[in-house]
Amino acid sequence: MACGWTPDLMRMLEQMAAEKEKLATQSASELHSTTKHIEKLRQKTEVMPTDKTTSDGQYDWTSVYEKWDAWEDPEELAQREQEAREKHERALKSQQQSMCNHDHSAEQKLMDMTTDAKLCACDEFRVLGNLFFAQGQYQRAAYNYHKALVYFEYIFPEGDDENKQHDQLKLTTLLNYCACRLKTGHNDDAIHHADLALELDPHNMKAFYRRAQAHRHRDDFDEALHDITEALRLCDDDQKADTAALLHEKALLHAKMLAYKLKSRQISTAMFAGGIHSTEKKKPTPSAFAPVHDVPLTLSKASMSERRGPKAIVNFESGEPCTDGLVELQQLVESI
Repeated sequence: MACGWTPDLMRMLEQMAAEKEKLATQSASELHSTTKHIEKLRQKTEVMPTDKTTSDGQYDWTSVYEKWDAWEDPEELAQREQEAREKHERALKSQQQSMCNHDHSAEQKLMDMTTDAKLCACDEFRVLGNLFFAQGQYQRAAYNYHKALVYFEYIFPEGDDENKQHDQLKLTTLLNYCACRLKTGHNDDAIHHADLALELDPHNMKAFYRRAQAHRHRDDFDEALHDITEALRLCDDDQKADTAALLHEKALLHAKMLAYKLKSRQISTAMFAGGIHSTEKKKPTPSAFAPVHDVPLTLSKASMSERRGPKAIVNFESGEPCTDGLVELQQLVESI
């Protein structure tokens, strides 16, 4: 099967190959570091003494902790090493598959076509994209517009007539593709192709209009206002339909800018008000609880002993409170 017949596809394949080579290098480095780390752990476990004694002949309990700190589960170490090795093998296999030779016969066939044949093919893709666009099938329309734009990469016009035909057809295709990407919500792509259209025709009103729409969707208000103002300046007085569309877009832009400002003001007001209210302490209601000075603080040894029973011996396993030092605590509370 032929592959690599478009410049975009070729660039994508080159990027994939570079990425796979990078992953293979990283996996090799990870395998090396993992193997080295596991080997160090094994050596440290082997040389760790079983028992230690201090200088005065007593047993050193820290040796037990040192031994357990150095200990690693052999099965876990083997699993980690196996996973690193498998990851490296998969990366190498993927890299080798990406290095296969591709058939460029389709690309060569496109290069062998005449300029008129290429322009006719581009126009056919454009018309097909227009049909899909009219039916609301924007993804299919975008596919055909993009296919036409790929063909333009292989067209090298000669003479004024071919250059004029090439630029006009490419400009129309770019504007149609830009409108299609606006429908699919790809605003960045729409801006990019509007820029390409303005490179061909710096005074194209539709290109400014499409780019203004994309900037409005992205909330880039300054750029959108600049583009729609420029589009209105370039629009002729006799183009009433275009003027109405531009004025409608400008009204939408101003409405969105106003809504954004109002929302920002509301958020700022709410945050400022919240900051003031957060510093005010809420006073408790009288019915909630009595004032502190009305509630006597008394500690009774008798009441504690009644709950504990007749035994005077403290049972730490019972969970009951101890009353030792109760007298001193009562004196301290009374002195406060």
